[in-house]
Amino acid sequence: MSTETDLESLLEDLGLEQCYREKLSLSKILEIDEKTITDEPPKSKSDLPWYFLKKLMMVNVTARNMKCTSVTKSTCGSASEMTKLDLKNLFIGPNTVDILNPLDIITALFLCSDGFVKQEMALKMSMCQFSVPLLLPNCDTKQCTLMLWAMRDIVKKYRPQSLSESKGFTEERIVLSEIPMISFVRLGECSLSKSEILNKFLSNSQQYHDTFVHQDMECGDSPRRISNGLTEITWYLPCGSKNLDVFSQPVAVANLRGDIASFETQYSFLCQTSAAVFVFFDNLDSECSLLTNQNHER
Repeated sequence: MSTETDLESLLEDLGLEQCYREKLSLSKILEIDEKTITDEPPKSKSDLPWYFLKKLMMVNVTARNMKCTSVTKSTCGSASEMTKLDLKNLFIGPNTVDILNPLDIITALFLCSDGFVKQEMALKMSMCQFSVPLLLPNCDTKQCTLMLWAMRDIVKKYRPQSLSESKGFTEERIVLSEIPMISFVRLGECSLSKSEILNKFLSNSQQYHDTFVHQDMECGDSPRRISNGLTEITWYLPCGSKNLDVFSQPVAVANLRGDIASFETQYSFLCQTSAAVFVFFDNLDSECSLLTNQNHER
């Protein structure tokens, strides 16, 4: 008897099993129906993907705030059983089973979408200043997909400090640009939130922005079921101001989710394509060869 995989289980929870086989099309996600014209929050896990897509298509920066509002109802009217249920909720919290990590939902949607939907999602996520999948994992096949085609419509405009006097700017398709990439990865356990540190690092002094989902965001601390191995990318683009710019030139920033010991393929790719790779860890095993392996050096 075959056991249900993590991906199958999550797709079943989200009601996306058929979409994984047949793939979502643009015509499907742009359909106008009752859910489209109402602003009701999701009431079940199967509402979450559609809630995210609806908000994303409107370039709404709250699209990743995905949490069910339903409360589990008891089928028994017994006061004692209701009391037991309330006591249980004190320890595990209401709706614990309904809380999914936003990265799992985003990963599932990319796996369930055709090429044009992936392209539209990547473009809208970039417009919301969300990180975009660069390497998309499939936890069942242990393979990952390079998402360059999905990013082909993303165009970025920026002003390097060399053009600050003339007030000029540079505009280019991001997949064709020669912007250097720096990558951030984790080895073993780490008490610091890598993604939150990156958000602070990429935000200017006047405005903080959650580019990467992190543990202090709504549902961000929920265990990841299928998105470990996901590598996201974002771009730091200067505005030409010495007071605001963290970098004077544009930089691509990649962020690998999960332990590099479990995702050596992604780690090796980042080592070969990045100008620099920064590793977060609490304790470094003296026998660990991942950081000294010659195959990972550029």
